[in-house]
Formats: sequence, structure tokens, C-alpha cells
Amino acid sequence: MHVDNLPTGSVSAPPQGGPQPAGRQPVVTARRVAKTYGRTRALAGVDLDVRAGEVLGLVGHNGAGKSTLMRVLAGLEACDEGAVAVGGREVPPGDVGPGATAFRTVRMAYQETSLCPHLTVAENIWLSSRHDLPRAGWRRAAAAAVRRRLDEMFPGHAVSPRDRVEDLSLARRQMVEIARASLVDRLDLLILDEPTESLGPDAARSLYDHVRRLAAEGSAVLLISHRIREVLSVADRIAVMRDGAVVAERTATGLSEDEVLTLMGAEVAAPTEPVAPATGSRPQRRVVAELRGAGGHGLHDVSIRVGAGEVVGLAGLAGQGQQEVLERLWRPVRRDTTVEGARAYVPGDRQRSGVLPLWSVAENLVVTAMRGLSRYGVRRRAEERAAVAHWVERLAVRGGADAAMTELSGGNQQKVIVARAFASTADLVLLDDPFRGVDVHTKTGLYALIREEAARGRSVVWYSSENAEMAHCDRVYVLRAGRVVAELTGAEITEERIIAVSFAESGSDPESEGAPR
Repeated sequence: MHVDNLPTGSVSAPPQGGPQPAGRQPVVTARRVAKTYGRTRALAGVDLDVRAGEVLGLVGHNGAGKSTLMRVLAGLEACDEGAVAVGGREVPPGDVGPGATAFRTVRMAYQETSLCPHLTVAENIWLSSRHDLPRAGWRRAAAAAVRRRLDEMFPGHAVSPRDRVEDLSLARRQMVEIARASLVDRLDLLILDEPTESLGPDAARSLYDHVRRLAAEGSAVLLISHRIREVLSVADRIAVMRDGAVVAERTATGLSEDEVLTLMGAEVAAPTEPVAPATGSRPQRRVVAELRGAGGHGLHDVSIRVGAGEVVGLAGLAGQGQQEVLERLWRPVRRDTTVEGARAYVPGDRQRSGVLPLWSVAENLVVTAMRGLSRYGVRRRAEERAAVAHWVERLAVRGGADAAMTELSGGNQQKVIVARAFASTADLVLLDDPFRGVDVHTKTGLYALIREEAARGRSVVWYSSENAEMAHCDRVYVLRAGRVVAELTGAEITEERIIAVSFAESGSDPESEGAPR
């Protein structure tokens, strides 16, 4: 269990280095920081200043070292080489780890939340902020504090301090994680690791409004995200990481998305236009999965059909029934649902339902393919190794087949989970926001992978929180409040059209988990 550091004391004078903008002295400084995990060199001599009153955007490929650097800057892990200074004071190697006094003014919100799932929201707040809360009546004080902060950050969040974390949706858990990280009397640096990957557009806008207020009040915010446009819209400065080092720093004003992608590596500047479905006349597709007026469990008279070799998208604001459709197709136990053949499922919450953390990359990847690779029920190790090598190379999984899953970045973990589904013999692959936390270069390859698998006759049903991704589908169903409100095909499938349909007739259900009101 991780308990965050808490603020005490004052920030000392910054180190005497190069010129700094007035009022923006470094609150945390890294110099020649290196970190190695086994055979993986995660950081290779990082130099970085995070300054008071600024939003610093940190971008880079999956596995570039961003999350490792954040853990070092937050004082959760010691660096193998180099030094970290907080408030101008170099941190001794022994003053690192949960509870380290030197990092009490630094807080971090994790991409994969650090909350205790079996405790309530208020109890989680007590664990991380107990030094700032009264011992008598702590439960009431923790509940009031988190409710107030959630109201500030995410109006209409619909989270109760009495809710158990495990009962919250992924989006609401992320809201609590971010609010928890900011609940301190004094905050010099707030680190946000992919904060909006689980949030809808309204919640993301509310969060970034709060980030701007924090910076205006003098706190520093370090923002990690693969959503380059979002980073550019809120950041004052951009730092680019590649192969474990910061390779460029730029002022965000006037910087374009293409320029950032080029700094991340020339290969990502390749066109990322949708891989268009094949055109021309086609025979009528055989229906392999169908919902016929499905109801119950968040659905209201939903009718959806999936043809052989077809990529079907589920679009709309987050939490409008998309996951319920995927769940119904995954477990077709009702008479209103019919599914032919085997199925594979890529869950949206990889930590709870996707990753097998005690297993290696190879074991995670091949577990669903064993039956297809075996002969007469006997495993064929050579075929398994060949399949693992193929997918590790095809998706460029950093760390390789023998790496432990816990050593991988979130994006590389997601690659393994996606590969596991497509390595199986499933006729129907169900994808719940599969590219959450995946860099733009990898996304382009995965889009092509989906189209290639569809061309071979495999069917895909795909929900994405990014409506622009739906352009890679043959057909898209837009859901609102558990109902299908539009079926789009061909040229109709545009981000603008999906958004217009999603907000038509007064918008989404206020209980939508990703679009708070």
C-alpha cells in the first residue's frame, strides 16, 4: 500500500544555475538521473527542472521513461546515479520512499490508481492525508475534504465519500485519485500521470481548469499525457523524453502537435490518417453477433448487429452503455443476445481485469493462445515461443518476452493485453477503450492491425473514448443513456457527427461516469 508524502516546512533557495524566469524557481530538479531495472535501462542521465507556477508537459513514447522519472521525482524510488533536489536541497539516498520527509510537498496522481479498493473514499483520504486531518472525527473531516475538492475539480461527479472504491467506475476512481493527490495544506508540485485517459471531455476540461488555477497560485504541475493537443492547450513548457533521457525542451506557445511528434522521434511524424475500410461492392456479411432490443443492466431496447470481418464501433460520451454492450457480447446469457464462435475481450481496466502481474510478458501474451497452439491437449513450447516473439516484435513491446509485467510502462502493458486477444483463435474480439495510455505511433500500428484482422474475417467490436478513432470502423453505433441514438456508416463516421448526435436533445445522462455535469 502506498501512502503519499505530506507537506511540512518551507522551500529553500533554488540552486544557482542558468537564468530562470522571474517567479519561476525550480521546486524539483533532476541532474544526470539514471535508473535500471534488471536489463532495462529506464532512465539514462535525465536533466530536468520543474518550476514554481508553471505547467510542464512531459511527452514521449511508451517506455521512454516518463513514469519512472515521475516516481523518482516524487521520492518513491531512489535513482541509481545522479541526484534529485527538492526546494534547492539535494535529497540524500536514504531519504527516499513512501513517507520520505524531503518530498512532503510533492504529490502524484497515478495512471493506475493507488487507492485501496476495499476501503471507502473517505478512508482512502485518511490514509494519504492523516497528518492534515484531526484524529477526533477524522472520518467526517476526510469526507468533507474530499467532497469539497471533488466539487472544485469535477462538478457533478456523483461520488459519495461513503462509496467503496471497488464499486466506483474507472472514471470516478480516477477522479478520486486526482483529488486525493491534491489534498494537502501545501502543494509545491502535483504530478499527473495520464490523468484524462479514463475521463470524459467535460471532466477533462474541469480538471485542466483546476490545473491552471493551481499554477496561478504558485504550485507547479507536471503533466504526462499521450494526448498532445491537450498538453499543448494547458502547458507552459514541453519536455520530450526518448530512450530514458530528456532530448528537448520547448515553450508550448506556438508549438504544433506535428512538431512535438517529430521531437518524439521522426517515425511518429508519419501520417496518422484513418486506415480506411476496403471499398467497393461486398457480399452481404454473415451476422456473427447480435443484440435484439436488449434491455436491463443499463441498456434500453438496444439493437446491434456485427457481421463477419466487420469492425463495429461503439461511440458517444463515456458511460452511456458501451461497456454494457461489450459485457453482453462477452457473456451472451440472455435470449436477446446471440454470438457465434469464440470471443476475446480486452478490458478497459487493465489492472483489475487485464494484467496478470505475477507473470512475464510471454506468459501474459500466450495464455489465451495455448489451446490453438497445442496438439491433442499437449503444449508445444516452440510454437508458443514463436507466437510470443511475433507479437512482441510486431507491437515493439519494450522489455521483451522475459520481462515481468510489473516492469513495463502502462502503455506497454496495454500492448501485451491487445496482443493477447489477437493472438488467440477468437472469431470476435471485444475492445474496451484499448488504446488508453498508448502513444500515437503505436496506435497507428494497432489501427492497421485491426483492419488486417478484419480482412481475414475476424470481427471486432470496439469502444473508444476518442471519437476520432471511430473513423477506422465500418459501422458505428452512437449510444446515449443506454440507447442507440444513431447508426453511422461510411462518410457519416466523423468526430463532428458523433459529437453532434451525442449531445442532441439535452445531452447525456447526468449519471454518466465520464461526463459529469
